[in-house]
Amino acid sequence: MMSIHIFSDSLLIGSGAIIMLISIVGTKGLMKALPFVPERQRRYIRLNLLLHRSLMTFFLCGYLVVLAAFVFNYSFISDTFVSLIFFFGSIFVFIGVSVQSRLLTEIQKTLHGILPICCKCKKIRSAGADQRDPLAWKVLEEYLTEKTSVDFSHGLCPDCFEEEMKDL
Repeated sequence: MMSIHIFSDSLLIGSGAIIMLISIVGTKGLMKALPFVPERQRRYIRLNLLLHRSLMTFFLCGYLVVLAAFVFNYSFISDTFVSLIFFFGSIFVFIGVSVQSRLLTEIQKTLHGILPICCKCKKIRSAGADQRDPLAWKVLEEYLTEKTSVDFSHGLCPDCFEEEMKDL
């Protein structure tokens, strides 16, 4: 018969496995933020998110092995896996914090700040570039596509459509 100690440990480990499974499924949401990251950082963040997810899968498997070891009283296996889980847990947390920090920093850089724009033609100057350099200025669509991976489809707003119709 299973003791209260083994039952409570098993309940905690099983709960940890369920939380890890929910977390693995939840990482799909982080992948949806990648289009908002500039292309130069996207590959790094994608690889680290995949590594992070792989470690989560390792933890899920580790929890299940430790759970079985507790239930069947294989202390050598449970002790070894607990040690591995603690070691890889520190790596897991380090990668998680690193990826989240870089992801949030890149999104903030992409979506915030002062944007130098020509008041006549509406071209945008690249950050930190010389304002006299003609190559530093880009049309709005090109700039936004480069920064956000957004593609544009042109059309006419109702006011411009009405104006065009008058000209016809």
